[in-house]
Amino acid sequence: MTTIQSQRENVESLRAALLELLDGMNYCLDWKPEETDWSAREIVYHILDSPPGGMAAVVRGIVSGEISEYEIWSDRSNVTEARATLDMAEVGADIAAFFAAFGAALEFAADADLTGRRVTMRQRTRGRDEERTLEAVLSAFDRHWRAHLEQLGELRTALGF
Repeated sequence: MTTIQSQRENVESLRAALLELLDGMNYCLDWKPEETDWSAREIVYHILDSPPGGMAAVVRGIVSGEISEYEIWSDRSNVTEARATLDMAEVGADIAAFFAAFGAALEFAADADLTGRRVTMRQRTRGRDEERTLEAVLSAFDRHWRAHLEQLGELRTALGF
């Protein structure tokens, strides 16, 4: 059975993996092997800000009962004009803020919330709605992040790391 503690540990493993993959990439945040590929910056801001506002806000809202639905827009890099000029230290600060907020959101959750709290996920890009438990939301978050971490790993390999 999944527990909130195991979810916290999983989020920490995602944080560590992301930072490890970004290590040394400060000079090539915007490099792409092909024009249609995503750069490291695009991958990072896609995962940090999907769903819009970030996963911490969604988890906090589910646990508190303040939200009953949230939106997902696929295939958006979420790189704004301001984010496009950030250096690695500033990107790292955004990553740290994301994980601090996520950790704080999980602090308020109990094991019973994993299956007892439900929300509707509205997948706007693909035009479908789905009811999910908090556990399903966190599981989808994990799959999404791991796929993009693999994408970052492939980018590192293409760069010769």
